[in-house]
Amino acid sequence: MADDEEAPPTPQWLADKEGENPGPYNEDGLPHGKGVMKYPPPPVEEDEDEKPGDMYEGPMENGKRQGKGKYTWSNGTIYEGDYVDNKKHGRGKFTFPDKSTYEGEFVEDRIEGQGTYVYSNGDIYQGQFLAGKRHGKGMYHYNEVSCQMVGEWADGGFTHGRWVYKDGSMFYGDFKGMQPAQGAYYFSTSQLLQRGTFGSGTWLGDEPLLGKVDQLTELYQQVL
Repeated sequence: MADDEEAPPTPQWLADKEGENPGPYNEDGLPHGKGVMKYPPPPVEEDEDEKPGDMYEGPMENGKRQGKGKYTWSNGTIYEGDYVDNKKHGRGKFTFPDKSTYEGEFVEDRIEGQGTYVYSNGDIYQGQFLAGKRHGKGMYHYNEVSCQMVGEWADGGFTHGRWVYKDGSMFYGDFKGMQPAQGAYYFSTSQLLQRGTFGSGTWLGDEPLLGKVDQLTELYQQVL
């Protein structure tokens, strides 16, 4: 490094958020114990205002985040929850700048396991996640239209289950690209139940199963 070059800024390990006293260290000079780590601000363009750096509040063991802590990013995102070996692992909560939240399980910095995601528009997903995506059994509630998708998810998309409408009508079956494909439709007003498919968003129903008790019973058990 040339003599006229400044050393890059380094994080500050402090005893508390407001003070200037250093936090506790171990014999090797690594942060160890409860304190606050303040990270350097991110680089900005000439016409941008300076942003605060990231900040971690909580315990550290041998220089790694460990236990229950709080991490605040410079963009306003906040994580509060469990850490293991410097990674989000266990249970915790994300709060994002748009006011959406995720609360549930984490695995090695990933949203993974059982949790609840509340979106900024009021939609809610409750269920299983894998690598940050909806995956497994779960329920998605659409706030604006008051309908729900309940069933199986894979790689973020809905693949099989019930689509329940506000009036109590519902479709049960397979989905492709988050759209209903093939299955059975129950009409709440007429109590009609029939098999069929969706084509270009239109329900194409088979003949009603009137009087076919065995088939009706099977369908009712699936749909209702």
